[in-house]
Amino acid sequence: MNTTLLVLVQQMVASSTHVVARSIAIAVPATTIVLYRGLFSILAYAGWFAFRRHRSPMRPIEANDWWRFAVLGLLNMPINQFLFVAGLQHTTPPNAALAFALSPVFVLVFAWALLGEQLTRAKLAGVALAVTGAAVVAVGRGASVHSATTLGNLMEFAASCAWSLYTVWGRPLVQRYGAVQTTAVGMLMGLGLFVPVALVVPDGIVHPWTLTARQWFEIAYLGIVTSGIGWALWYVLLRRMEAGRLAVFNNLQPVLTVALAWLAFGELPAVEFWIGGTIAIAGVIITQRA
Repeated sequence: MNTTLLVLVQQMVASSTHVVARSIAIAVPATTIVLYRGLFSILAYAGWFAFRRHRSPMRPIEANDWWRFAVLGLLNMPINQFLFVAGLQHTTPPNAALAFALSPVFVLVFAWALLGEQLTRAKLAGVALAVTGAAVVAVGRGASVHSATTLGNLMEFAASCAWSLYTVWGRPLVQRYGAVQTTAVGMLMGLGLFVPVALVVPDGIVHPWTLTARQWFEIAYLGIVTSGIGWALWYVLLRRMEAGRLAVFNNLQPVLTVALAWLAFGELPAVEFWIGGTIAIAGVIITQRA
């Protein structure tokens, strides 16, 4: 598939997370959402590998890479996913989008330090422009910094850092094992590391029969579509692009989230959407040409 089209699909899937998660994060404990979401993801990957076992068998994992997958899993579920969902209980979706708009900056730094990717002036300028555009959109939707949302904002900020490191840390593994296997093994390791966390959080696990059909649908969507398809597509793209060039596309998420909310809830975009969206797109274009 064409890389540009693949990026658009991945970003649409990622942006839908903010729309789907915003209601269930208020009604259901974060530990429950992340645990059941992880189970749906693992089942989806198991089904995929069972279907593709003859065409694309899993490659044996080298002994020295197991600890790398453990780090990947730790960044994935116990840190990124848990803090993202839990943070939404203490802040607003626009604030979360603003925190994740900073992820390209973190990725640039991590990619420079761990992968040796160059920090050119044009690339830095493009990322700065894209972050500015995303911030304009997020602020236009109500993103703000005040004491009532400080805890949630810090949690979303930490989740954004974890996602950025997850992106950079996983690139060498993707080159060796492929996007789907790397994502699946990282997800499995993350679920194993998250179970002890979920068990010690008081009232953190809601019994399955207490969830409504809509809540099950939303959790399944987060597990199968956003974690299953979306995260695998992200690593597919990471095989084709530098981490810094890919991460800047995350600045389109506030723009796409507003567009999806417009379609799903009839929320008309404000003027900041058009201004910020144009700036963010310009920043993405500059970064890709840097």
